[in-house]
Amino acid sequence: MTETISIDHRTIAVRLFNETWDLMEKKDRTGDEDSQMLEKAYASLYHWRQIGTKLNLARGYWQVSRVHVILGQGDTAYFYGVAGAELCEAEGFGDFDLAFAYESIARAEKCRGNSESMNIWLARGQVAAENIAKEPDKKYFLSELASVDKG
Repeated sequence: MTETISIDHRTIAVRLFNETWDLMEKKDRTGDEDSQMLEKAYASLYHWRQIGTKLNLARGYWQVSRVHVILGQGDTAYFYGVAGAELCEAEGFGDFDLAFAYESIARAEKCRGNSESMNIWLARGQVAAENIAKEPDKKYFLSELASVDKG
């Protein structure tokens, strides 16, 4: 007898993305919460890969990269940041998605101690910000970009 399991990948991907975000913003995370944050980010990315669009995938790469920066894992953060940026560029995703892809690489480079490369990616993010259509999105992005060199 063959059993079929129905999985709502979209609902799971969204829920895990949001739960990861909550953990990213949480002050004083425990080591276990750090592990959960990383696991949820990867699980969200997996579920987006099953059912989502390439844009969902690019956003998932951004989140995984950001989580690795938070955990001080610059090389892995860089890998996922570049994957997200390359996907945005290949698919023509602009606006805040491309800008945040560049921001993720800048953060990864800071984490890796590569200040010269970080500055190059910050500049690319600044240029990409000019193409963010909605002013509130642009303002938010620029505040996040400015925080890269401060954090």
